[in-house]
Amino acid sequence: MRSLLLTGFLVLFGLLQVRGEPDSTSLVIIGHITLSGNKITRPNIILRELRFSEGDTLTTASISEALLKSRENVFNTALFNVVRLDTIWHTTDPITLEVIVTVIERWYIWPIPYIEFPNRNINSWLETFDLSKLTYGLNFKFFNARGRNETLTILLHFGFNQLYGFTYQTPYINKKQTWGFAFGGDYNRNRSLITGTTGNKSNYLDTAHGSLQQRTHGFLEGNFRPNIHSYHTLTLGYDYYYVADTLLKIPGYLTDSTNDQSFFSLYYKYKLDHRDVRYYPLKGFYLDMVLIKQGFTADPVNLFSIQSTFRKYWKFTERWFLAIGATAKWSWPEEQPFFLQRGIGYGRDIIRGFEYYSINGSWFGLIKTNVKFALVKPRQLTLSFVKTPKFGVIPFGLYLNLFIDGGYVSNSVPEVQQDNPLVNQFLLGYGLSIDLVTYYDIVVDLNFAVNNLGEPGFYIHFIAPI
Repeated sequence: MRSLLLTGFLVLFGLLQVRGEPDSTSLVIIGHITLSGNKITRPNIILRELRFSEGDTLTTASISEALLKSRENVFNTALFNVVRLDTIWHTTDPITLEVIVTVIERWYIWPIPYIEFPNRNINSWLETFDLSKLTYGLNFKFFNARGRNETLTILLHFGFNQLYGFTYQTPYINKKQTWGFAFGGDYNRNRSLITGTTGNKSNYLDTAHGSLQQRTHGFLEGNFRPNIHSYHTLTLGYDYYYVADTLLKIPGYLTDSTNDQSFFSLYYKYKLDHRDVRYYPLKGFYLDMVLIKQGFTADPVNLFSIQSTFRKYWKFTERWFLAIGATAKWSWPEEQPFFLQRGIGYGRDIIRGFEYYSINGSWFGLIKTNVKFALVKPRQLTLSFVKTPKFGVIPFGLYLNLFIDGGYVSNSVPEVQQDNPLVNQFLLGYGLSIDLVTYYDIVVDLNFAVNNLGEPGFYIHFIAPI
């Protein structure tokens, strides 16, 4: 009896040695990769984002990291609400690991209601709350067309300003899935324009009839993605402007005294993206470099700019995070037409606490910092009464932020310096914010900020602050 028990113990011990956790230097072979839930998305679109392929050999120490990064890469395609990677050992081969990738696809066809404020951002518009000058319409978005992650967008905007256009983008056109392209065009009519700044507040010009400016724009773009994290984009664009006589009388708005303005542009962007979740990162880093040439020697416009952004994210515990972002832009010549000049106060280049201000110049620097605490850690809520998982499984999180932002804009034009006191001085904003993050890349950022002018304010944004 004792010998039988001893034999059984030895057999069990041997099986545990084979099936148990190997040491960190052991090698594991990636076996079959099974995809589940991709009813529309083609397999190669998912497999392109994995850090491994069938037959690859990994050390056990690198498996967890490879699985985590692969899940992040698949999720960052923005094609899925949920991505999960599971593993099981092969039934007969003790060093072969099978991988199961399970996804819940998003809804891919969206007639998205569109509202545009005549101001630079929603916070500036809320100062006046003028509903008569809203632009409204639809953006028809066809994501993941043909299951190849292609995107077709049709723009139909009406109201105070009108825009009609389309864009088409496909990420891959070759077998290695490294080259892609995009093209598009639009026609825009403006009845309201920002024509300058006074006191670093935007000057608006409106017309009750006709339009102040008409713009026709077209572009052709090539994309190269040599590996998971690196992106190159080269874009050739053409712009044609027709402006009303009123704009010709505004000093600094244009560089030419004719109603017709047209020019070609070249745009190049390099991007290195190691963020865990692109629309709301909690760890990793991001780096880009953008070169833009607008107009050439014979054109009425002749500008060149370089802009670079670096963002770094740290995760210290399950609830505590830190983020720092820095952006710098240089442009030439010093004196530029206002309708093409941008500084701090546009898009993501905002110092929190200065949302009501526009600070323009030939170069600027901006730094943002966030200390973040997860009030509600990222989780999934399942709505049993919603039958489709495209909407019934809701990922969400809630974060409290303590932030400090600073920036500086340089402008050497005497007339601009005289009318806009915030140029050529250091600007600072700080405060608290709450971020709600949920599915379909939705971020709602509510913040209370105070700037170094002593002005408090409550602001809203729909994008991650850093």
